[in-house]
Amino acid sequence: MRKFRTVLGVTLAGACALTAVPATAFAAPSAALQQQAAAADSTGTYYPVSPARLLDTRSGLGAPKAKLGPLSKVDLQVAGRGGVPASGVGAVVLNVTITGPTMDSFVTAYPAGETRPDASSINFAKGWLGSNNVTVKLGADGKVSVYNRNGSTDVVVDVVGYYAADNSFATPGGQYEWFEPERVFDTRIEPEGKPSAGTTLEYSLDFGADTNPHIKTLVFNLTAVAPAKAGFLTAWSGATSRPTSSTVNYGAGVNVPNVAFVQTTPCTGSEAGQWCEPGAPKFKIYTSAAAHVLVDFVGAVDDGYSQYGMRFQPQSPTRIVDSRANKGINGALGANATARVEVPAELVTADTGVAVMNVTAVKPTKNTVITVWPADIPDIDKPATSNLNPYANQVVSNAVLGIIEPTAAFKVHNLTGSTHLVADVVGTFYYPSAAAERGIAPKTQPRKAEVTGSSHR
Repeated sequence: MRKFRTVLGVTLAGACALTAVPATAFAAPSAALQQQAAAADSTGTYYPVSPARLLDTRSGLGAPKAKLGPLSKVDLQVAGRGGVPASGVGAVVLNVTITGPTMDSFVTAYPAGETRPDASSINFAKGWLGSNNVTVKLGADGKVSVYNRNGSTDVVVDVVGYYAADNSFATPGGQYEWFEPERVFDTRIEPEGKPSAGTTLEYSLDFGADTNPHIKTLVFNLTAVAPAKAGFLTAWSGATSRPTSSTVNYGAGVNVPNVAFVQTTPCTGSEAGQWCEPGAPKFKIYTSAAAHVLVDFVGAVDDGYSQYGMRFQPQSPTRIVDSRANKGINGALGANATARVEVPAELVTADTGVAVMNVTAVKPTKNTVITVWPADIPDIDKPATSNLNPYANQVVSNAVLGIIEPTAAFKVHNLTGSTHLVADVVGTFYYPSAAAERGIAPKTQPRKAEVTGSSHR
């Protein structure tokens, strides 16, 4: 299993930050490493796309104009659409939105042509509005099957990126690096108060002058808190006008999280008030209704610069936890309780660092918070972040990029009441063999990012 390295110190800035704290940058790769990276193949690397809508059953985009009925599925063509190449793609990152369901149900996205797995991608109640980030292995003819269990519901699917299946792309995409989960922005503690409807937040993370040019995509868990009415968050680089797709969909008064892969654009240094460091990656978040916004930073995708970058191996959805059946966790997780979960050996290798999962809270007895973090990394304790914010008696899901090195295990904590939990693995991030041979120093004493300021406008 991989050795550890010190987590990179990151300086964070908000739209009116006045100071910058020096950040610890990566050591520059040697010429030999740079040559090795240039010769590396594209297998498992990530390619972002501008968010593009592939399916909307309300309008007939990608499928007939009709709600998806009970025990029914649609085979959605993904390859060759929305910026996704027609061939050479192993998996895609989708944002799946549910709107107007007539019954409590779940939707499962899985490779077309395969037997539907005992897994779910998004769980919801009657009348629910929400979304989930779903990574899916592509199936026959570049399609993904989208299945609905009960009642009928409209389904909207946006694509935000894809992973190469092989070495057919001329230029390798980005590699993913995990960071210690940390809450980096929280409008509840910002002086401007709750963002009003139509507000655009603008934030930046400073990785240091050497590393900043290489960061292309940031990975967050975004949470909308106490929205005044139903609406949505959209996160994007800010380099273009706001896209029509949404990142988090929320109902009135409901706290809703979702994982987001957000492309960035560099700060120019000419921003009003010079609030961010020139060259540091920045991004925007728009809220359609008045709502607080929480941003938990979990990882970044660069251009292959980092010595600790990982590549993605897609898998057919596999259930590793179902506490209702004492699978992975024995029984419901109680108040302020932590469970340790080991990922089955057949799903990982010695170089696996992260398990990409869909984690579901099943009917908690109280409103609660679910948090996931690595089980056996020294000096990483339970973070002050959240992966799920379920309400009493809800069944809700969210994507989790769970750090599982060095022992193929993670911890999960429940705040209040008790709840059953389900986890389905859809793929893993692994360290390329070339990286494993580099003799990288161990990771020790990871430290958190420093927030220099935040605000919205």
